[in-house]
Amino acid sequence: DYYYAEKCRDNEIIVLEQGEKICSMIHANPFPVSCCKNRVMVHYLVAVATDPAYRRQGCMRKLLRQTLQDARDRQEPFSFLMPADPAYYEPFGYRYWNGQQVWEISALQEEKLQTYCAGAQPCLSEIEEEQLAECANRILDAKFDLYIPRDASYYERMKKEQQSEDGMVMAVYDGRGAVRGSFCYSMEDGFEIREQLFGTDTRMPGSPTEILTVTEQKKPLMMGRIVHLPAFVSMLRFADVYEQTVQIRDELLPENDGCYRIRIDYTGGRAEKAEPCEAAVTMDIAGFGRQMFDRLKIFVNELV
Repeated sequence: DYYYAEKCRDNEIIVLEQGEKICSMIHANPFPVSCCKNRVMVHYLVAVATDPAYRRQGCMRKLLRQTLQDARDRQEPFSFLMPADPAYYEPFGYRYWNGQQVWEISALQEEKLQTYCAGAQPCLSEIEEEQLAECANRILDAKFDLYIPRDASYYERMKKEQQSEDGMVMAVYDGRGAVRGSFCYSMEDGFEIREQLFGTDTRMPGSPTEILTVTEQKKPLMMGRIVHLPAFVSMLRFADVYEQTVQIRDELLPENDGCYRIRIDYTGGRAEKAEPCEAAVTMDIAGFGRQMFDRLKIFVNELV
């Protein structure tokens, strides 16, 4: 109910029909992302499904091609998804983001947070939602190259999402009572903490002295795929200069095919079409995408 009431208000649902029967579908949910300080709009693919009677007939390929072509027409740089099985999407140019980071807390702190949540009656106010968004963007912008920026409506929707799983979004504070971070929890399948996002001097709820700590770990969750190669390269910034002539192959989006002179430095990136030459490195769109995404520190943990 949460998904169809909230997410379907602004998403696209692409279907393949035979007669009046829907035999396959993809939901494309829009998200603004910040990549190397540039804000762009991309689509997160979910609810990819085919009726059992129509499987192994190329339905998903047709839908993915149409979905990605629509995104390319809008000059979206990439698309991303959380795979049920990566083997479904690897043939279409998607690869795991190996630079994806997750933050984890100790078992002892999680136990204390569970105790606190069991007795709390949390209800984020509009002011707290605005403060959380400001705090989250400050933390994410300082630590990550690619993330989904927040605003008050983001936390309003996140609150409804957690409530749909018997959970909530919790704000956490420093010793002076200023918002320094947040975490989410779900009780649908037992207590589970999600997206702990803490700044410095963030206190354990209910404790005036105990500081909440997180450890960073790389944990591939999402897969990404370049959609519009020049638009993708243009938003990148690298401290170490990347300069290469590349011959790209893209079976699903042949508009990306061709030889490109690519240069990316701290000021930005540029991909210019060039004449094929022996010096060009040949790779498919998936290989080039993996090479680029692996240079980024990524924090993207969206469920829907």
